[in-house]
Amino acid sequence: MSIETAPTLVPLNSLGVIRAVGPDTQSYLQGQLTCDLVKLPQDQWTWGGHCDPKGKLIAAFRLARIEDGVLMLMPKGQLNQDLPALNKYAVFNKVTISDASADYDCYGLVGQDALSLLPGEGPVRALSDGMALVDGDTAILVLSQGAALPAELSALPHAEEALWVANEIASARPWFEEAQCLEFVPQMLNLDAVGGVQYDKGCYIGQETVARMHFRGGNKRALYALVGTPAEGAMEMQVGENWRRAGSVVAQAEWAGRLYTSAVMSKELEPDTGFRIGEQAMALLARPYPLFEQQ
Repeated sequence: MSIETAPTLVPLNSLGVIRAVGPDTQSYLQGQLTCDLVKLPQDQWTWGGHCDPKGKLIAAFRLARIEDGVLMLMPKGQLNQDLPALNKYAVFNKVTISDASADYDCYGLVGQDALSLLPGEGPVRALSDGMALVDGDTAILVLSQGAALPAELSALPHAEEALWVANEIASARPWFEEAQCLEFVPQMLNLDAVGGVQYDKGCYIGQETVARMHFRGGNKRALYALVGTPAEGAMEMQVGENWRRAGSVVAQAEWAGRLYTSAVMSKELEPDTGFRIGEQAMALLARPYPLFEQQ
């Protein structure tokens, strides 16, 4: 679910941008990432992931094509870990992979009917100096550094970045910071469920583990979103009359007096399970998409 608010722009100062360009961009990244670039049209974008050889996620990102390559959008903490990993073997290919965060201004667009302010249709909307990546009822605007916002959007109120992070969490998207790099396999963060893992593509780094988790049913955990009153402490779940620590907290953000939390927990979790942080109750939010089940 998305957070209910009027149409609002959120400057995404902590969003990092990796740019990969060169004649070998597609072939090189096809052997690195969980998503299938060969099947990705110019007018589409995709979630994707980059794993280490053990299948643990270094980064999860939105990937879009540009004229001579691709852009990958992720929290800057992930970029710190992922850029050197992506460049490890790039020297043997005709591809240049760099931190291009300073070359772009990124904004999150949220709020009821906010997408009606964007031109065109489809998941990638062309802007005069950039593009908008539509994800559900939100979008990320990626503009050339210093470019003016489209007239339809320039008058919108601005909000702090906590609104965007809270919305990513509430929508059960795989948002995490540097501390969680190399902690989870993609399926634990529902990366396959949002379209970021293609099981029918060729080999890539970590593919053996990712495929085994899928085809042999090795993954028993999934990403959940919860909301409640801000509080400090560990998240706990109720088991009978007792409380015990609940799963692994992935991300948290406060907005409008509410604490939004994402956590990796058992896929067999009962929907009426009680949760709390400190003495404050937390409620499970409905996941806006089904999990990707074993075929």
